[in-house]
Amino acid sequence: MSQNIEPPEALVIAADSAVSWEIEWPHEARKQLEEHLSAAMGLPVHIVVNHNYEETLAGLKRGTIDAAKLGPYAFALAQARLGVRALANPVDKADPREAHAPPYRSLIITRADSENTHLTQLKGQSFGFVDPGSTTGYLVATFLLQQAGIDPEADILPRFLHNHRAVAEAVLSGEVAAGAIMESEYLSYSQQEPTRLRVLAASPLLSRGPIVVRPGLARGIERKLLQALEQLHLVDQEYTRLLMLPDQRFIPAVQREMTLKTVAELAGVSYATVSRAINGNGRIAPQTTARILKLVEELGYRPNINARRLHKPQGDLIGLLLPSLSYPGLNEIVDGMQARLSAAHLHLLICTAGKEQPAHERAYFEMLANSRFEGLFLTQWHALDPQVLELMRSGHPTVLLEQDLLEEGLLAGWQWLSAQGQRHIELIVGPSSLLEPTAARRKWSQLGGAACSFGEASELSAGWLDERLQQATPSTAFFCSDDVTALRLQRMLKRRQGAQLVLGYGNSLIAQSAGLPSLAYDGQALGKLVAGRLLKMLNLASTDDDADVCFWVQANHETSS
Repeated sequence: MSQNIEPPEALVIAADSAVSWEIEWPHEARKQLEEHLSAAMGLPVHIVVNHNYEETLAGLKRGTIDAAKLGPYAFALAQARLGVRALANPVDKADPREAHAPPYRSLIITRADSENTHLTQLKGQSFGFVDPGSTTGYLVATFLLQQAGIDPEADILPRFLHNHRAVAEAVLSGEVAAGAIMESEYLSYSQQEPTRLRVLAASPLLSRGPIVVRPGLARGIERKLLQALEQLHLVDQEYTRLLMLPDQRFIPAVQREMTLKTVAELAGVSYATVSRAINGNGRIAPQTTARILKLVEELGYRPNINARRLHKPQGDLIGLLLPSLSYPGLNEIVDGMQARLSAAHLHLLICTAGKEQPAHERAYFEMLANSRFEGLFLTQWHALDPQVLELMRSGHPTVLLEQDLLEEGLLAGWQWLSAQGQRHIELIVGPSSLLEPTAARRKWSQLGGAACSFGEASELSAGWLDERLQQATPSTAFFCSDDVTALRLQRMLKRRQGAQLVLGYGNSLIAQSAGLPSLAYDGQALGKLVAGRLLKMLNLASTDDDADVCFWVQANHETSS
């Protein structure tokens, strides 16, 4: 909410709307900052705290605001629309004994206990933004969503909550499924409640926004304000946070024109991606190109014809992290992935990193952390691994390999068994399944509620089966996560003359030769689909179709060869 400007001859400065909400006593802090700057400059200073950047930009345009602390995106907009100039930039204090400011970047967060482990799962769900002028709380986050195949305007239910803390609180309360905040806000919650928030995606590091002045402000006043800002870090008081972080100081801003680097930073993509989009290179995904060109138009950028050399990508390796290589159907999935990646001149490197291979896992994560890889495929087995979460925070694109098997596959199996008249269906996860038991149990319970029970094949013994069959409401059908487990269970039931229907998963040669009905899918198509998702996150276009993978039940009668 804008404050009334009194007296009219006062220098009016808009504080940082992104951090002012974090100050315990904002009204007192505003008054104290006014007194300090008025004494330092020798003229009246009035501090206003607006709800959002749009209010601040409107004040700069009307001339009712003389100077303002803006984020990078709001500054770029103000520079393009209003002709404002940067007066002072915040930098970390040079004293190595001082604590460093937290990294400045955009994070997409969810609750630590949320079922969402990847951005692709946010479709159709509520999402918290700060405001449309926020760099970390809106602009960069929308690019992260778009790179994951989510249209921020059509695929999510956006809510603008005005400040970063409100977004974090909305996520914690369940008001929104996920939200975009700056990293310093996330770190403050991590220190207070270490397990309540989890990072789904992170942008590259960003530069912080400057103190700007409106066109036409007297040069003498500009000089006085700059001198006061350069000394502000010497004041160890909370009110200085209205303009800068405690471990920062201001230095004179160097006036620069809008560059490709600026556009790339605001878009949260590489310099090369922006350059290719502007120059019409066909390897960029059309959606990414459209969003970059929209941003370029918004900021009024004009490319320098003498600076069009493209930067080469850092590498051509894509990682695939698996707990085992023995999963049925994995060869077909990998074939599809390699075909899609090869067309983009990328190579797939597979690593098994189970609990019994700690050295392999450690070496693999070291390579990932050292940027030897462009992106990573992983499964739910590793989705919550602390090292994987750290990689996601560092901006490495990640895609879940088995998400379609968990969501579309389990749904197809449940629908087929229900169509057969089965009313109490139990999912059995076997040891050779790609599906991680906890994730499978969670997804299965969402499908049929009380009509869907769950078990693990490690418990699959004669006593376990007898107990199941003797229940007041025994399972009428079993859906097994792999054909080996399904065949084992079917044979156990036959020995007890049980009539329960057993459905396998994968339609392997085992199911075909044993006459076992099994849920089938095209493994190569699945591999191409997940590879296409990663290529989108890398902003690499592809001519392949991204159609969903089809699932169907193959009857495999006893007479089949």
